[in-house]
Amino acid sequence: MALAARMSMLMTALFLICGTAQAENEEASIPDSLLTEDHVYNLTFTDMETALRIVGEMRTRHMQPAYELDMLEGDLWCNNRYFDEAIPLYLKALQNDSAKNDASTHMSLLHRMISCYDGKHDDANTTKYVKLLLEEARKNNDKPMESIAMFNMGKLTYYQEDKELGYKLIKEAIDIMEHSDYDYKYDNLRYNYNTLLIMQQRDELYEDALETLAALESVVTASTDNEPEIANLAQKELKTLYAQQAIFLRKLKRLDEAEAAYKKWKAAAPGYTADDYIIAPYLIGTGRINKAIDIYNDYEAQLESRGDTISYHMRSLLRSMGMAYYRIGQYKKSAEYFSRLSNVTDSLKVREQNSSAQELATLYETHKKENELIKRDNEIKVRNAWLLGTVTAIAMLLILMFWQIRHAKLTKRKNIILAANIQKLLAYKNELESIEQQKELETGKPHSSGIPGNDCNSSNQASDYETENRQIFATLDNRVNQEQLFLNPDLTRDDLMRIAHIDKNRYAQILQQHGYTNTPDYINRKRLEYATNELEIHPEYTINAIAESCGLPNVPTFNRLFRKHFGMTPTEFRKALKHK
Repeated sequence: MALAARMSMLMTALFLICGTAQAENEEASIPDSLLTEDHVYNLTFTDMETALRIVGEMRTRHMQPAYELDMLEGDLWCNNRYFDEAIPLYLKALQNDSAKNDASTHMSLLHRMISCYDGKHDDANTTKYVKLLLEEARKNNDKPMESIAMFNMGKLTYYQEDKELGYKLIKEAIDIMEHSDYDYKYDNLRYNYNTLLIMQQRDELYEDALETLAALESVVTASTDNEPEIANLAQKELKTLYAQQAIFLRKLKRLDEAEAAYKKWKAAAPGYTADDYIIAPYLIGTGRINKAIDIYNDYEAQLESRGDTISYHMRSLLRSMGMAYYRIGQYKKSAEYFSRLSNVTDSLKVREQNSSAQELATLYETHKKENELIKRDNEIKVRNAWLLGTVTAIAMLLILMFWQIRHAKLTKRKNIILAANIQKLLAYKNELESIEQQKELETGKPHSSGIPGNDCNSSNQASDYETENRQIFATLDNRVNQEQLFLNPDLTRDDLMRIAHIDKNRYAQILQQHGYTNTPDYINRKRLEYATNELEIHPEYTINAIAESCGLPNVPTFNRLFRKHFGMTPTEFRKALKHK
């Protein structure tokens, strides 16, 4: 067996090398020895393009029934999370008579449909296929398939907030699968344990999660001779496992063990980056926020490349990005992501999960009710057909009014959320600045306005110089805030330099060190933050009065700066506060 495996790997390598050399005007032909399902699965994550070519060649040569090749190609797309491409292939296979008449194949296809719709967070279709699989599994006394259906039923129940029943069903399903001899036992157990970890993290059951990780590790490293080999799958699973270990161990304050798990994560499967976003919470928790943001940017590009822009994956990513930028003080960038989060949330369908739970409990198709609904729908269509001509204009007008009202509601809701985020961010920013400035004022050394020269101790002096700059800025900022100097529309750079007792070069350096581009940027941010407070506590003031009170008497300039900084006009901000 070992010699055969080596020969197979050698043939794969020779095929790839020869293929590159011969593909000047056309693709290289694929050796017959590679035209197998095993080679397709082996290349699933490492070379999907070649795997698809193999399936295409197998179709051309009619090497297997069409429905089997549909399942094989569907698996390629599904395993790489292209669910919209996989679903039509599985549906086509389900319609084949041979697949319908073979209970094992039919249940396997139902399982695949569940996986795809679950990945799309389509609860309605997930529920539909869970019901079908559970009925067929019990009819055929197929325990592994019953375990799969029961696990997905538990998952749906859990997310309907019946957590106790959800955990019970999931653990029963795992126990059934562990004691089965199912060919794809380990593949299903890996998925089961990873899903259970997400729930335990959500419920902060960190000790339970470590036990689940231990069980998952035993599955990932177990021998899986009966399952098709997918190249690097074990390393990929271990990499995800180490990321989760790092997160949970840190939650339990076992910091050294957490960092050790993180190092294992870095060393595992370095070429596989699709799931790197899993480690991002650990990086944020340990202060490596910029590295986490880089990983999130790659994940966002990955989602966009798949057209996965309106989904629960994107919603979770946008929330994480907003919080990450918030943690490093980039409040405008943070607000942008929270605004996008609001839009994506509004775009997602509200799923009828309670209805799905009732359907799952019955476990039977409600054919009679469906027929009654169809009959009623047809009667309504017949009764209303003659009215269509006379009501077309009215219908169009109502549709236009509906969309206008809906747009207004969505805009108002978005503005309310954005205004609330702005207030929270500003409050948190002021609190942090107050604490930091107080510490620097209480513990800092007296500063001088001179700029140190270069000598052998330049590194230490540079550090002292930056510390002194922070102390100077703390003193300046404290006075500007306490005396509300920014309300003076004639406040200039020279005024601030005199207060700080520094020259213009050092003054510019200090502003840039604290995230401001120049004096107008520094003063205007103070004015705009003051304006948000005035808009809230003085709803009777006009926008003109607010602009003048905060030192920006030119109303168009005030509106422009407010929109640029907060993403909405002062009027929109005030309305959002009123409806919040």
